[in-house]
Amino acid sequence: VGHGTRTCPAFNPANNKIVMFKDSWQVLLPDILPEGEIYKHLKDTDIHNIATCIACHDVPSLPQQRTQTAKFANAPWVQPYDVLTPHIHYCMVLNHVGQPLIRFTSSCQVVKAVRDALIAHEDACAKAGVLHRDLSLGNIVIYVTHMVGLFHTQNSYFVLNFSVAKGTWQFMSANLVKKKHAAHTIEDDLESSFYI
Repeated sequence: VGHGTRTCPAFNPANNKIVMFKDSWQVLLPDILPEGEIYKHLKDTDIHNIATCIACHDVPSLPQQRTQTAKFANAPWVQPYDVLTPHIHYCMVLNHVGQPLIRFTSSCQVVKAVRDALIAHEDACAKAGVLHRDLSLGNIVIYVTHMVGLFHTQNSYFVLNFSVAKGTWQFMSANLVKKKHAAHTIEDDLESSFYI
């Protein structure tokens, strides 16, 4: 279940900086844009409060790097089930490593983070025609730009995970939870921000 996503900080020897490495299983359908390409489209459209994708690719096309189950959908021994969606092993690198939103230091910081996430969401919808579809606690991070003494002087908040997910169930709108095949709308994402 899910995309098997794992993330970790990584060292970029090209510029001696720490970046975010993301390893996941992306939907492999001709009409679905890979997540890294979505990030590039958002940056080209000048969307605020999102990280920059600096590298992305499918893992080389070995059979182990693509799901195989869909090949057997019409086999005589298969029990009836919903359609299986093929996936491919996918890697991506983002330019910033953020702190989880749950590490906030004040209520003001949480409110600013959700505000900035909503700005990114509005920009993505209005300027780029991209709906996030998975606003959740794990997809908003705090990025501290620098510190003076013990105080953070500026924070940035980034929205992550622009993929084709149906959502994280704890943050999904009541409509999407109730109706499995309902179309995901901007109102559903706004309800998710309320739960965050």
